[in-house]
Amino acid sequence: MAVVSWRTSHSRDQWKAIRGMAHYIQIWGRGLLRIFNIKLTVHPADAAYHGGLVVSNHMGYADILVHSALWGMRFCPKADVRKWPVLGWYAGLTHPIWIDRRSRIKSKEALEEFSATLEHGVALIVYPEGTSTDGKQVLPFKTSSFELAATGGFPIQPIVTVYRVPEGADSPCWYTDIGIIPHLWQLVGIPEIRCDVYVLPQIAAEGRSRKELAELTCRAITEAHAAALRELAAEDGLANRRS
Repeated sequence: MAVVSWRTSHSRDQWKAIRGMAHYIQIWGRGLLRIFNIKLTVHPADAAYHGGLVVSNHMGYADILVHSALWGMRFCPKADVRKWPVLGWYAGLTHPIWIDRRSRIKSKEALEEFSATLEHGVALIVYPEGTSTDGKQVLPFKTSSFELAATGGFPIQPIVTVYRVPEGADSPCWYTDIGIIPHLWQLVGIPEIRCDVYVLPQIAAEGRSRKELAELTCRAITEAHAAALRELAAEDGLANRRS
């Protein structure tokens, strides 16, 4: 992994290298899902990335593994993620766009990098809730995440992410004050994690403000998330009655 990442950083054609890196990220993501015993199901099964800013609900670092495996995303984590054990190292290898909201200059540079990423056809994902949740609801979206789409005319590609575990098992969602190492240990101990990702219709950005895009996207994801929870609960209930 590190060798491929180094080659990407030192390539003469940086964007060709980053697009190639996205392919490796997807392969690594799928391998990590197997290590953590996460079974990914995509709805529809043949859903492909067709451009635009990818937006998802957020439940913690497990999303990075899942979404890497989905399309080989480029991420934009907070700068302090660099310090996380294991995951900070992995995130750094994926050539993320580090976000430092304390610096106006760095924030401007990040926005320019966002735009260049999408212009070169590389999938970029944001988590506009601004924090992680227990997966039972979707929080209101912060509008700043949609500035790029509003000003650059990039469509929004909403996705919904849902985790399921056996009854009584620990949650894969990292949303409490528990440290990352103890939670990673819990994650490894979960016998099976099923993750369903629903790819929703794209939302056009033309003529819409970032506030309008945030509201439209939040509504689409919230409604689809609630529908997914009902559908999966019914599916689990049926499976339990049959067993």
